[in-house]
Amino acid sequence: MTSDLVLVADIGGTNARFALSPRGEIRADRMKTLSAKDYPDIATAISAYLDWAGEQPSEACFAVACPAREDQIEFTNSTWQFSRRALASRFGWHRLHTVNDFEALALGVSQAKPEDLHILRQGTAEAGGARAVLGPGTGLGVSGLVCDRHGGWVALAGEGGHVGFAPQDNLEMDLLGHLQERYGRVSCERLLSGDGLVNIYEFLCLRAGKDAERPSPAEITARGLDQGERIARDALRRFCAILGSVAGDLALVLGSTGGVYIGGGIVPRLLPILRDSRFEERFLDKGRLSSLLEDMPIFVILDNKLAILGAAVTLTGSDA
Repeated sequence: MTSDLVLVADIGGTNARFALSPRGEIRADRMKTLSAKDYPDIATAISAYLDWAGEQPSEACFAVACPAREDQIEFTNSTWQFSRRALASRFGWHRLHTVNDFEALALGVSQAKPEDLHILRQGTAEAGGARAVLGPGTGLGVSGLVCDRHGGWVALAGEGGHVGFAPQDNLEMDLLGHLQERYGRVSCERLLSGDGLVNIYEFLCLRAGKDAERPSPAEITARGLDQGERIARDALRRFCAILGSVAGDLALVLGSTGGVYIGGGIVPRLLPILRDSRFEERFLDKGRLSSLLEDMPIFVILDNKLAILGAAVTLTGSDA
C-alpha cells in the first residue's frame, strides 16, 4: 500500500478515467482511460488500472455519473454498480469518497488554465460570480460553482439534466410529442446526450418522410460535419439550439455572472457547427430578462482531466 498516493477517477456511462495524485495535492498523474464496455464491473477496471500503474494507493475518490451520497452507487447510464464500503474493503482503502461527476467537474473548473478552455462567447466574468457548468455526454450533467464567504468554491450537487424539456417552437413541440409516446415524461437528457442526438435525428428522418434510422452519435456527427448530409446537419444544429436554451435557463437559475462552462464528451467535437447554429440566439432568448445574459461569457471545456482534478479537490477538502 502506497500511503502517499490516492486514486482519483472520473467514471461515466461510457468511459472510466483513472489517475493518481499525491496525498494533499491536486494532480492527475498517469491518467488512463478505460472503456466501460470492456469490463464487466468497476472492480475489474480498477484492478486493470492499478496493475498498469504498478501502485496500490491507500484511499480513493471517484466522480460518478449518478447520485453519489449513498453507500450503493448505481450508474444512471451504465450497468456498473458498487457498494462503497465493499469496494474499499476489497482494495484495502481506508476511505472511498464519491462525488457526482459534474460536481467534480465544477470543482475542476476552479483549477482550469486558459488553454483548458475554448471561448465560445466573449463577455466579462465577475471574479467571484457563480459559474454554471453543464454538458451532454452519455447523459446530461449539470452543476454550478459558487463562492463562499472565505473566497473558496463550493460545487452544487444535483441531477439537473433530468428537469423537464421545454420546447421553444413548433418543431420542438412535435419532437416532444414524439418522445412522450416513447418515454412518457421527457427530460432534457432525452435530447442533450448521445442518445438524445440519436432521438433528434430519428425524429427529423420521420418528419422528412424517410425511414426511421438510429445511427450512433459519432456517425451522425460524421455525416453532418464531414459528409454534408442535410438531416444529420439539421440534427446537430437543433441539438446546439436546444443546448443554448438549457444553458441560458441554468444561467438564470444560478445568476452565473462568473460565466457558463460546457463540458461532456460531445460539444468539443461540435465546435465547427456551434457558431453556425442558433445556440447563442437561444441562450439569450429569455424574454424580459435577456439583458442579464448579454455580457455573460461561455466556455467549452477542452481538458478531460478537470473532473479528475475536481475529485482530488474533493479529497483534499474532506481531510479536515
